[in-house]
Amino acid sequence: MNLATALQPVFQNRAAPAATGVPFSQLFGRVTTKKGNLVDQKSTLTLSAFFNGVEIITNDFAKLPKAIYRKTDKGREKQTSHPVNYLLSTKPNQYMTAFMFDKTMILNAIFKGNGYAEIIRNQTTGAPISFELIDQDKHFVQVLMHNGKLFYKFANKIVESENMLHIPGFSTNGITGISVITYAANSIGIDLSAKEFATDYYNEKGIGYGVVTSSTAMKPDAKNRLGEALASVFSNSENFKVPIIDEASKFQHIKITPQESQFLLTHKNGVEECARWLNIQLHKLKVLDNVNNSITENLEIQHVSDSILPWAMKFEQEYSIKLLSQAEIKNNFYVKSNTNALLRADTATRGEYYTKMVNSKLMSPNEVRVLEDLNLIEGGDELLQPVNLQTQTQINAKMKSERQNPGQKDVKTINERRRELGLEDIEGGDAIYMSTSVIPAIELEG
Repeated sequence: MNLATALQPVFQNRAAPAATGVPFSQLFGRVTTKKGNLVDQKSTLTLSAFFNGVEIITNDFAKLPKAIYRKTDKGREKQTSHPVNYLLSTKPNQYMTAFMFDKTMILNAIFKGNGYAEIIRNQTTGAPISFELIDQDKHFVQVLMHNGKLFYKFANKIVESENMLHIPGFSTNGITGISVITYAANSIGIDLSAKEFATDYYNEKGIGYGVVTSSTAMKPDAKNRLGEALASVFSNSENFKVPIIDEASKFQHIKITPQESQFLLTHKNGVEECARWLNIQLHKLKVLDNVNNSITENLEIQHVSDSILPWAMKFEQEYSIKLLSQAEIKNNFYVKSNTNALLRADTATRGEYYTKMVNSKLMSPNEVRVLEDLNLIEGGDELLQPVNLQTQTQINAKMKSERQNPGQKDVKTINERRRELGLEDIEGGDAIYMSTSVIPAIELEG
């Protein structure tokens, strides 16, 4: 019997909720559109901007490479043989890949305020063997606090905090999160209402919406016949619709009013609102006004920094605390996501960057090849030293050696070379002539 099972009777009487959370079905405060449709997860996803924003954030985070590392004196080492590394990078449970698990966890955190997954451990060693995602549509998760410790109650069982992966969204208490739709419901409701209005307008005020005026009085049955005839012409599926109106009558099409036109533009403005609520760059929602190639890279950096990195840090810290033992944490083990995977630039920019890194002895050729998914080469792990980058001490020592051993190399000044070619001496020609550099002879003294 574990601790949670033993304490279950105590929880029924004494444990207090850690937050004033409510079931998912009640999260959105019953905000409705103009037509009375509820603003919830399903209706929100009918907005293309909101759907696209959520899809981009969840996909960008899910495709980040995640692994366990150990910090060493020389840097860090990737722990590919660690059993948890396989769960993080490949398959966390029998139903999902790592990509779909991470995507669904962050999706739940955005829409439901919290992403939950139970950690299943080996009963003998206590090591994690799988992460079981909790479907909050089926099970309401209640967070309880007892004697200063957190517990999670769902599906008629109680799980200790150390056995639950919990990723909160926006939070006011630091423990449980709140769905973004809870706060954005009114704003999203306006956008949904605008969408409904646009649909009604195009359905009801198309080319056949108008009035017929006549210079002579018409009997009721004549009005009905004329109306039915016009309706029959305009409602057919043929490409050409040519109604004939008798007795000096005129058909006047009712056009959209300026007020209606402004309201239809509300749907466009809703894209900016979705970007603000999701904390995502507007260009990621396919709004490319004032966007050009010169600022695209900076915008991508802002996207990673503002939209993805905060989520990555939440997951990294939760994974490190819950999936690694205290001994491993003390020995500098940690979980890390590689956000550089989202910042791959164009070929020319990457080539320039790699050249600078290799020439500065900050990266080896093989490290560059790993980033480009290329096979390693022999000798590629050694840092390279550019031959034209030498200290003055090294150059002076080399020149002295060549002067003292003239047989090893024919060392001459520039003027000596010019005389051999039948040219006159020039000012400054007493410098030593070399293929890689020109060093004044006076610098060789001392």
